[in-house]
Amino acid sequence: MTSLVETLSVRRAEAGRSPFESRLLIGMLVLVALFGLYDPRNLIPVFDGLRLPDTDDMMRLVGVRDLLAGQGWFDPVQHRMLPPAGIASHWSRLIDLPLAALILALTPLLGRELAEPAVAALWPLMLFALYGALAYLGMHRLFGWRPALLTLFIAPQTGVFLNTFRFGRIDHHNAQLCAVLAVALALARSDRPVRHGLAAGLVAGLSLAIGLETLPVIAAAGLFVVADWVLHGAGASGRLAGFGTGLLASSVLLFGVQTAPASWTVPACDALSPPWLLLAAGGAFTGVAALAAERLGLNRNGRLIVAAVVGAAVAAGFVLVAPACLAGPFAGMDALVRTSWLQQVDEMRSFLQVLRGEPDVALANIVPLIAAALYATVMAIRVPEPERRRFFLAVATVMWPGTLVALIQVRGMYVAGAFVPLMAALALDRAMRIVREPATVLRRLMVLALPLTMMGKVWAIGVELPTRIAAPGAQPAITGSWTTCTDPTALAALGRLPSGLVLSQIDLGPAILLRTGHSIVAAPYHRNLVGLRAAIEASEGSEAVLRTVARDRGADYLVLCTLALESRGPDKPEPFATGLARGSQATPNWLDPINDMPGGSALKVWRIRRG
Repeated sequence: MTSLVETLSVRRAEAGRSPFESRLLIGMLVLVALFGLYDPRNLIPVFDGLRLPDTDDMMRLVGVRDLLAGQGWFDPVQHRMLPPAGIASHWSRLIDLPLAALILALTPLLGRELAEPAVAALWPLMLFALYGALAYLGMHRLFGWRPALLTLFIAPQTGVFLNTFRFGRIDHHNAQLCAVLAVALALARSDRPVRHGLAAGLVAGLSLAIGLETLPVIAAAGLFVVADWVLHGAGASGRLAGFGTGLLASSVLLFGVQTAPASWTVPACDALSPPWLLLAAGGAFTGVAALAAERLGLNRNGRLIVAAVVGAAVAAGFVLVAPACLAGPFAGMDALVRTSWLQQVDEMRSFLQVLRGEPDVALANIVPLIAAALYATVMAIRVPEPERRRFFLAVATVMWPGTLVALIQVRGMYVAGAFVPLMAALALDRAMRIVREPATVLRRLMVLALPLTMMGKVWAIGVELPTRIAAPGAQPAITGSWTTCTDPTALAALGRLPSGLVLSQIDLGPAILLRTGHSIVAAPYHRNLVGLRAAIEASEGSEAVLRTVARDRGADYLVLCTLALESRGPDKPEPFATGLARGSQATPNWLDPINDMPGGSALKVWRIRRG
């Protein structure tokens, strides 16, 4: 009789359990979400003509090819851009190395032709697995299995992850997301302060060596450990010392690994170099000062004074060593290049600019950052448990710089986006729990709405759905397609022409480098100021300007894409290059049309006559 009662009680308890208590169900949801990001059909463009998602991915693979072809490790110059001198790259070899190693490993099995697309598909998948492992372990330790799994369910549905971890993304942003997540999770731990501070510092240095886009986040992490020491004294001095030591050690080591000795004393505002190493040294010195302050028994005010003095000294040293870097990496850019190119780059536009032109993109990518940062801040204030409060405080500290940068330049969304899945998972877990508790309908709706605001797909659908309802049969207008412009068949035909220097629209440059043996005048790369200005003048000017640019640069070919032409207002004259590509301008006698391009190709090619 007792066993029967117990059995019935267990069954009644199981019947009353929420289906979201099932690991199997949450795991299946994760798999469905991952399929949305890694649908095997999305491999087709990568393997069919090596069509990579972004110009940066193309440039990355071009650099990897050069490395495999024997170009020196310390030779960062892209020699086929504005030859013969070429243009030095500020990108890190630390991403080139694993990509090159994977290509070498797969070439005997697949052949070089398949090894490259295989690596382009495999690399973002590997980095997502790394991100997933870090996020799962960090969330599971503090919040349990369900928020940990929900993080993996939400991540593939956020705008940042759909962009940076898709097949073909071999640029460095996905690696940076993994790095900043590891830094924040290490600093969020209160146990073993020296060890976790050292780990955070080492990874922080790695992230800076990969690219300075993470600099605001790393600076915020440094302020986090300094403030922790000022407030808590001896209990946090070891973490500060560990972070500063790790940051300096890895920064200096990796700087030396990827920088030619002749450039060790050359300041660069857009890459890890002496000015930024000085800031890393300041972190290490602050750690030493913290340990000394503990021996002196300084109180909180004393610790604050020490931190302020060291910080002011480091800032003053930076200003003396590299005052130009205070204006950012684009300080030397002339007005024409800044207005006609830089300010038109998607990543450089502000949130309001993107909102006016592409509301679905703006809302899906930026609003989740704001919601997640606000949620982390509120929870850091409200949560009573010290360990969890520290976690939310660490996340809020590193999220806000990237979020604020994203409002001015949307490129800030990349590093801040690493933490959106964590906050959304916790909010969604709370919504699942509230369903089983007594609550009003309004409260339940409000709790459920919170995680939805952090999911990019929800915003994208919310913007697109009303449009479809209002005009169910309407088709989106095609204003230009770089996928069509960089069609492998057309570029293969261009590649069969005798090698020469190509004058083209800026964004065509990386595809021409990747799929042909030609050299180029310009690519979307801020150090290529001469080439950028030449391409802009050629695209926007008269026939005389176009001819002068072609002559001065020594170009052999003119290549234009008819789907991405310079447009002017109704009261402004049409640029000569635009009319030439559209056929509204007669071909001058110094240009010979190349007529053997594939039928229907968006590329128009002319051979430039010398003299």
